[in-house]
Amino acid sequence: MLAYRGWDSAHNDWQPLARYLSDRLGGRTVRLVPVTLSSAALLIETGAIQFLATNPGHYLTLAETYPMSVLATRARRLSDGSRATAFGSVLVARRGSGLDSYSDVAGIRLAAVSPRAFGGFQTAWYEAREQGIDLRAAPSEIVHLGFPMDRVVEAVLAGDADIGIVRSGLIEGMIREGRLDPDAIETLDPGASYTHPDAVSTRLWPEWPFAAVSGTDDALVDAVALALLQSAESELTDIWRAPVSYLPVRRLLDAYTAAVQPAPGPARALAPWAAAALVTLGLLALLALRFRHRLPALPLPRGAAADALPEVSLTRRERQVLTLVSRGLSSKEIATDLGISPKTVEFHRSNLLHKFDVRSAAQLVSVAGNMVRGSRDPDPT
Repeated sequence: MLAYRGWDSAHNDWQPLARYLSDRLGGRTVRLVPVTLSSAALLIETGAIQFLATNPGHYLTLAETYPMSVLATRARRLSDGSRATAFGSVLVARRGSGLDSYSDVAGIRLAAVSPRAFGGFQTAWYEAREQGIDLRAAPSEIVHLGFPMDRVVEAVLAGDADIGIVRSGLIEGMIREGRLDPDAIETLDPGASYTHPDAVSTRLWPEWPFAAVSGTDDALVDAVALALLQSAESELTDIWRAPVSYLPVRRLLDAYTAAVQPAPGPARALAPWAAAALVTLGLLALLALRFRHRLPALPLPRGAAADALPEVSLTRRERQVLTLVSRGLSSKEIATDLGISPKTVEFHRSNLLHKFDVRSAAQLVSVAGNMVRGSRDPDPT
């Protein structure tokens, strides 16, 4: 689970669910693994976790590389005792600061979790964007404080920031714990949602998904899903309901990605085509040499016929990487184009080598070229 308030808090908050699932799974031990926005990918990649509960933006970002299935959506207990499968973000300022709307962010010092934090920045960015304000540019300074998210509120109280962005429910939680005087702060745009009892400064978004990582035992996934959907009969504070649609979150992420990634210049836009042209010329030259000198053909994958490619199942990300490999791009260039790390690119390259049963990058380029030529949709975007 995403430990947005720190590991100790995450353990205390999620231990009741772990005990509940353990009981429902016949005493099978359910181990809690707190994750951050950065650590979750490596834990999935290494098989250290089988299930993940995190914010919807984080889930969708991870799911682009690591296939997962949403089993349930959290129905979180709110400050009035009701439960909801939606949440938002809240912008807070010191009481008496005179800051009360998004238009007041110009020239101030803004505290947030991270540019990659869904409830800790991106939802507020989207709301400001709808009002014609670029939350990344309007403040004089943006301070990214990371987790625990409580640091954002503490920075505002200490005067280290004028406005802070946190997910809804955090303010009420800190007040309930006796860690925040409700008279010390005020919220910006408090009327953003009149139907939500917790303070919000944005529209509402789908609550956290509980997802199963691809490859997890089917019987275990079914058992966990059933237990989650029956949690309304338990004494858990937060329960789980049938998954809601996360399409609105995907639209937000697409808009945010488009805003933070500069449009490619003419040289960058032509780079893939130039690389493809060079690869084509190189192959033509190789064919000419082979004809003149009877060079042996580039070996195909072991066991493959000369006129057939191996039938393999590829993830969406693997197809994207394979397409860019066919264009002659380096791992660094592929990482830049897809917005992922070079290490992740190498991870997918390794998987592709294994799936196509080839031993070298040269063989993979050959396979990639044939795959892309036979594809109706070679565009990796």
